[in-house]
Amino acid sequence: MWLLASLWTTSAPAWEVRGSNGERTGDQVAAADRFIPHDPSWTDTFVSTSPQDLGMVARHAASNLRRLQGTDSPVGDVGLLSELGVTIDDVLRTLDHISRVAYEDRGAPYQRLQDPSWLAENFEALHWQPDQAAAQRRKITLSDDAIRLTKYVVYTVPGSHVRTSRFNTALYAAPRRVDGREPDIQYSLTRMDVYSGAYEDGGVAKGRAKPLVWLTRDAVNQALLQGTIQVRIPGEATRMYNVHVNNGRAWQPGTADQSKQPRYWYFREVDQIFGVEQTALRAEAAVAGDVYNLGFGKLVALEWPTEEGTELRLAILADTGGAFQPNLFQLDWLAGNFASKQAFADWVKDTPSRVRASILVWRRR
Repeated sequence: MWLLASLWTTSAPAWEVRGSNGERTGDQVAAADRFIPHDPSWTDTFVSTSPQDLGMVARHAASNLRRLQGTDSPVGDVGLLSELGVTIDDVLRTLDHISRVAYEDRGAPYQRLQDPSWLAENFEALHWQPDQAAAQRRKITLSDDAIRLTKYVVYTVPGSHVRTSRFNTALYAAPRRVDGREPDIQYSLTRMDVYSGAYEDGGVAKGRAKPLVWLTRDAVNQALLQGTIQVRIPGEATRMYNVHVNNGRAWQPGTADQSKQPRYWYFREVDQIFGVEQTALRAEAAVAGDVYNLGFGKLVALEWPTEEGTELRLAILADTGGAFQPNLFQLDWLAGNFASKQAFADWVKDTPSRVRASILVWRRR
């Protein structure tokens, strides 16, 4: 049985919502209206998340969260759950225990992180009631019981080292620094400017940014949307590229044509998928969301309906994106690597778009 501790404040001051760069917006939300202590019925639930993958993400998230303490980075804050009494120590304790238990149980037939009874004994649960009004403003309808769950992926696409008639759009590295400072050009150009050839011959910033690889326009748009892309060039090993820095422009939710989004990301080559603060991610063990308001490093439990019953999926909030700043009604689940958009479409049609969600915090003893 889940025994709710006295940790959670039933009446708390309102949280001032953070915006696209973690700045205060002046809007307020009552944390106690969004997250409610509850006793979830998970006794017979199957937990499908890989404990070792979850533990790895938790370990990297904890390391980055500790590194951010004492800095002015908004990623290092607890977020709105601070209004309910949750502290950085609570978040770190949660991540540390996940990491430790996953390590201790590696290779064992019994995995504590897949045992609902063990989860019940060791974690407090806060049921997430989504911000329906904000969702409605984006033309998304939700009940008060379930959040929106989207999925993001890493596509494997063909590419080229040089521009061709097919591969006519580059993934660019960040513009070169001048005197150790980020160049103004990084922030002055929109996605449309870059697509119009700003860094190419005849462009206003010719040669200021290096093309890493050339892809189709659609593949670049997908890379910018998903954050990571894997590229296959004939005769070479597959390479992976991940977002690095952006142009400071806000994501426009109402702009459906990705080529007309002003927000633009520069990339760098990586050997694995990274999230916020270069946190190493694992498929099906990480989610993207509003790290400025929900708080980086939170352990999230998703109740995933299937034909056989409800599965429980655990994930660490370790990534973000323009669609989540701010966003208190949605998470984006890292689904994994897919060979094509069609392969992803075939898979995703059987997954839920609405799920009950809770944030779990290690019990204070």
